[in-house]
Amino acid sequence: MAGKRVGSPLGVTLVALVLAGLITALVLSFVLEDDETAGPPALTLAPGAGDGTIPPGELEGEPAPDFTFEPLTGGADIDFETFRAGRPALINFFYNGCVPCVVEMPDLEDAFETYGDQVAFLGLSSAESVRAGRELVERTGVTYDIGRDPDGDIITAFAGGGYPTTVFIAADGTITTSHLSQIHPDELRDELDGLLA
Repeated sequence: MAGKRVGSPLGVTLVALVLAGLITALVLSFVLEDDETAGPPALTLAPGAGDGTIPPGELEGEPAPDFTFEPLTGGADIDFETFRAGRPALINFFYNGCVPCVVEMPDLEDAFETYGDQVAFLGLSSAESVRAGRELVERTGVTYDIGRDPDGDIITAFAGGGYPTTVFIAADGTITTSHLSQIHPDELRDELDGLLA
C-alpha cells in the first residue's frame, strides 16, 4: 500500500536554505572572480563539420567591423584601419588558458616572419588581464603586434564563437575567412597566399 510522504516543515526549510546557499555561492563565484584569473571559460570550442571555419555567409564577404584596440604594452588606442594601412590583415584572438591558442602562436610567428611586410598581423588578448596576456606573449616569443580585447567586444563583432579564432581580411577591408580552432600551418600559408593573390 503506497503511503503519502509528508515532509516536516523543519526539513523543508532546511532543504530550502541549503539550496539557497548553494545558488548564492555559485552566483558569487562568478561576480567576485579575481581580475588576474578572469578570462573566457576554459572551454575552447572544437570545430564543427568541415575544417573549423565559421559557416559561410556569417561574415565572409562583409566589411570588417570598425574597431580600436589598446596595445598590450599600453598607450593610446589604435584604430584598426589606420594600423592596417590598406594592407590585407590577419587578426588572431587568443587567451592565456587556451591550449590550442598557445600551440598555434609559434606558427603565426613563423608566418609573420614570412608575410609580415605584406600582411598586417594583429593578435588580440581577449577577456583577460594585461598580465596574463603579456605572460603568454613572453612565453611564446611572438613579435607581431598584440593588442587587447578586454571585454571580448571585438571578437563578438567578428562573430567569433571560441578560441582561438583567426580572421583573414582582404586589402579592400572585406572578411575572406574566419577560422575557429587551431589553424594548421599549411592552411595558414594558403590563406595568406590567397590574400596576396
